[in-house]
Amino acid sequence: MIELRFSQPWPNASSPITIRFEGEVVPEPPIRAPSLGIYLGVTWQPPLLAANDYQLTSASKPLGNQVQLNVLSQSATDYCVTIQWQNKPLTQCEIKIHYAGNELTELTELTVNWQWFVALSVEQGFTLAWLVPNQHSTIMSVDWQVAPILNTLQATINWCDGAELVSDITTAYRYGNVRLIQPSIAWGPHTASWICSTRYRPPTGKVTIRFSEPWANSTNPLQLRFTASANYCYFDDGGGLVDANPSLPSLDFETPIEPQLRRYYLMQPTITCVRVSDDVPIVISNISISRSRGQWASSVSIDFSSRIDASRAENQLLKVGINGYEFFTLVEQTSVSKVFGNETYRGTGRSRSAELATPYVLPISYTNATSRSFAGLLNDMLQFTGWTIALNGIVDFNVPAGAFSVGNKSPIDAVQEAVAQLGCMLLSNDETKALTVVPRWPTVPWLMDGVIPDLTVHDAVITSYSESKEIGTECNVVWLRGEQQGISAKVKRAGTAGNIAADDISAQLIVDNQAARTAGTNALADTGNKLNINMSLPIMADLPPATPGMLIGIREGVDVFKGTCDSVTISASVSDTGDIDVEQTITVVRHIA
Repeated sequence: MIELRFSQPWPNASSPITIRFEGEVVPEPPIRAPSLGIYLGVTWQPPLLAANDYQLTSASKPLGNQVQLNVLSQSATDYCVTIQWQNKPLTQCEIKIHYAGNELTELTELTVNWQWFVALSVEQGFTLAWLVPNQHSTIMSVDWQVAPILNTLQATINWCDGAELVSDITTAYRYGNVRLIQPSIAWGPHTASWICSTRYRPPTGKVTIRFSEPWANSTNPLQLRFTASANYCYFDDGGGLVDANPSLPSLDFETPIEPQLRRYYLMQPTITCVRVSDDVPIVISNISISRSRGQWASSVSIDFSSRIDASRAENQLLKVGINGYEFFTLVEQTSVSKVFGNETYRGTGRSRSAELATPYVLPISYTNATSRSFAGLLNDMLQFTGWTIALNGIVDFNVPAGAFSVGNKSPIDAVQEAVAQLGCMLLSNDETKALTVVPRWPTVPWLMDGVIPDLTVHDAVITSYSESKEIGTECNVVWLRGEQQGISAKVKRAGTAGNIAADDISAQLIVDNQAARTAGTNALADTGNKLNINMSLPIMADLPPATPGMLIGIREGVDVFKGTCDSVTISASVSDTGDIDVEQTITVVRHIA
C-alpha cells in the first residue's frame, strides 16, 4: 500500500484531483470517436460548504412582549444586544431593550425580532409541523370513486397564546373519473368449477410407512423423498354457506332404481376424454367398455380422431365421461389401419385396476407365514400398491398359517385366485382405487322372488331384447375339502333332499365352515336351467350403467322377473355429422325351472 502525505494544504485545489508522477505517460482514453464515453471522477475531500442546514419552512409574525418594571430612572436609555451564531448565510437574533420612564414609573419594553435566512443548498431539512402559514391545505388522494363531485371536510382548531389566533385545517377529497384501485367483495354463492392440483392428498386416516429391511448406513435425521403426485381434480359444485348444488348421494344397491315411464325421452348424449396426468383433452370417435363377472378389469377399445390424439393417449391413464358417468382406462396398445382416403387410429387397454397387473408391477410369491383372516390375507398381497380391498356380503374367517400360497403372479392375479376359490368376484372403484370382494351370486336364484331388484327396467327403455335357454342339471348338494390344512364339508340347499350332487370342490382356502358355505352356495347357484337375456338400454340420469352382479328386474306389465347381471358392454360413438350414440348392452342370467 502506498501512502501519500502533503506538507501543506493547497487552497486552489478543485475536485477531482489528478495525481501524475514524473515520467508518467498519460494514457489515451480507451473510448475513441465516434463512440460515446463517460469520465468518472471520485472525490474524497469534503465540500467547503456546510454539510447540514436546518430549513425552517414557515415563519411567524413578529411578536412583542412588554415587561413593566416598577423602578425609577432618570432618562430613557437604549441598550442593544446582537447575537450571531453562524457566518453564512446570516441568521441573527437582535434583542433591543428600551428604558423609558417618567417621574413615577419606568416602563421597560422588550422587543425580540427573528429573521430567518434559508441556505440555497440544503442537504437535510426539518419541518416543524406546528408552524404553518396562514393559507395551508392538505390534499388526500382516494383511489376509488365514490361521487364525481368535490367533497370537502373542514375542521377548525382554535387555540390562544396571548392574542387570539385561529387556524383552519381543510382536507379536500378529490375524485377523478379514472379508478386506480377497485376492490371487489363477493358475497353471493360462487359458481361451480373444476379444481385441479398436484398437491398430495393422503388417504383417510393414519399413513403407515413400512420398510422391507434396515439400512445400516442411514444417518440422523432420515430424509424421505417422494415423487410428485399426479394432477388431482375434483368438482366444486358452487354455492355459499348453504350449498346451492348439493351432491347426489352415493349409489346404494339397497335403494331400487327404476327409470320413470314416459311417452318419449329427450336426451343429449355427451362424450369427454382427458388425460389424467395433466388434463389434456383427447378427441375420440368411438369407445367400447366391456366387463363380466369373471373379469377383474374391464376391456376397453377406443378409436381416436387423429394420430396426435393416439400418441397423447398411448401408455396413459384416461378419464372418459359418458353422459356424466366417468370411466378410467389405461391405453396399453395402439394400432393404425389405412385405406384409401381414410386412416383409423385405435387403442386397446384395460380399466385402472390393470395397475395391479404386469407390466406395471412385478410378480409376487406369497405364503401366509402366520394365521391371518381372509381379508388380512388379501390386503397382504396388495401391500405397497396404493389399492385397498374389502369384503361385502362375505363373512370373514381365519386362515391358518401356511394354508395358502401363490407363486410368481401379479398382485391382482393372486387376489383373483384366492377370491375364485370361494366362488366370489372382484368389483373395482377406479376413482378411489378400491377393490370389493362380493359373491358371484349376491342373491341366489331360489331366493330372488322375495328380494327387491337393484335395477328395474321396462319396455319404454329397452331398445332391443333377445334371450336364449341353457339346459343344466339343478343340484342341491356339494362336497368341499381343503388341500393341506383344510376341512371337509357338505353344503346342502335348505329344503331339499340333498340327493343331486354337484362336482366336488377342492381348494386351499376351504379351511373354515364360513369359507365352505360361501363356496358351496355359489357352486349350487351355477347349476340348473338358465335363461340368458341380452338387452340394450340407454344411459340416463335415472338409468345408470349396470354393474356385474346386480340383481336386474325386467317388468312385463305388472309382473317383474329377476336375474343376475352377468356382463355389461357400454359403447359410445360419434358419427361424421357429429351425432352421438350411447347405449349399454347387458346380459342377465335368469334361473328357470
